[in-house]
Amino acid sequence: MNESIRLLSTKDGADKEYRVQLEAKDGGFIVTGFNGRRGGPLKAQPKIATPAPYDEAKKAFDALVKSKLKGGYNPADTGAAYVVPADVGTPTGIKLHLLTQVPESDVDRYINDDRYLAQEKYDGERRPVARRETVIGSNKNGFQTTLPAAVVDVLTSLPQDTEIDAEQVGEVLYVFDVMKIAGECQRDVACLERKRKVDVLVNRLGNPANIVSIETAVGTAAKRALYARLRAERKEGIVFKLIDASYGEGKTDAQIKIKFIESATLQVASIHPTKRSITVQAIDDMGVAVPLGSVTIPANYPIPSIAALVEVEYLYVVKSLVQPIYRGQRTDQTIAACNLRQLKYRAGLGEDEVDTSAELLAA
Repeated sequence: MNESIRLLSTKDGADKEYRVQLEAKDGGFIVTGFNGRRGGPLKAQPKIATPAPYDEAKKAFDALVKSKLKGGYNPADTGAAYVVPADVGTPTGIKLHLLTQVPESDVDRYINDDRYLAQEKYDGERRPVARRETVIGSNKNGFQTTLPAAVVDVLTSLPQDTEIDAEQVGEVLYVFDVMKIAGECQRDVACLERKRKVDVLVNRLGNPANIVSIETAVGTAAKRALYARLRAERKEGIVFKLIDASYGEGKTDAQIKIKFIESATLQVASIHPTKRSITVQAIDDMGVAVPLGSVTIPANYPIPSIAALVEVEYLYVVKSLVQPIYRGQRTDQTIAACNLRQLKYRAGLGEDEVDTSAELLAA
C-alpha cells in the first residue's frame, strides 16, 4: 500500500518542505524522503532503497515522519509523489547545449539582432527528459534523477524514443527544446522550427498545467517587450538563441543567457563557530584560493560543509562580494566552476585588485 505525506516548516523564519514517500517496488516497498525549499525542486534522500517487506518499510516511514514532526514540521496536503528510478545517478547519454552567459550590458545587441529569438530564463534546475521504455529525468550533467510522478504520468504519452529539454521549477516542466522525436534526431533542425515542434508535442499532451511550452519572442519589438516584462517582474534573466542554429553540445554563441543579478559558484572556505555564516573563495588560474568574504546562511538552508560548492548572488566585487545572498549548494558542479574569472567587479577594478589577504577568512 503506497503512502506519502507532505510536511512544511516555517520555524525560525524558514520556508522548508519535506516529503516522505512509501511505495511498492519489485515485490517489496521502498521509503524515500525529499527535501528542499517550498515550491522548488526536491532532492531525494533514500531511506530504504532496496525493496523490503511492508512492515519494515512502514516502520521506517512512520519513524521518519515522527522525527520530522519533532523537528518542527507540520503536516500539509499530501503533495505530489516523486518517482525514484532504481538506477538514479547513472548516465542517461543525453548531451546538452548549454547557455553562454554574457553581461546585461549586451542585451540591446541581441534584442536588435533579428537572427536571435528570446525566451525567459527560468529559476529552476535543468531537467531534460527522455521517453524510452520508461520516462527518464536527467540533470545538467547527464545523470538520471527523480521526477514528480505527475510529470512522469503525462510524459508517458510522448512518442517512444523522444527527448525534450526543459527547466524544472517546483513540479512544473518548462519545455524549450526537443532533441529527438520518435527516434528521429532533431539536433540539426533549426532552433525556431524545433520550438514549433515543442509546441505541437505539448499540445498533443493536452497542454497540461505541469508541462508548459515556454513563450518565445521573435523580432525586435517582441523581444524588447519580453525583456521589459521580465525585468519588471524581477525574473532571473533572459535567453537569446540563434533562430537557424542546430542543437549542439556544450557552450556556444548560438545560445546566450543574461542574468539580471550576478551569480557565482564558489567554495566554502570556513564556517563561523557561533553564527550562521561562512566564508567563500574562488580559485584563480594558478590554482590559488582567493577569499571573497563572508555570506550569511538563511534559516531555511542547512549550513554547508567546508569545501562544499555553493551558489551566491551578489552585486559586484570590491575586495569581497558586495551584498551577497546565499542560494544553496551546487551538487551538480565541480571545483572548475569556482574559477575567479566568473566574477563581476565594480567598474575600474579587476581580479588582480581583489584582496587576497587572510583577514577576510576571519569574517
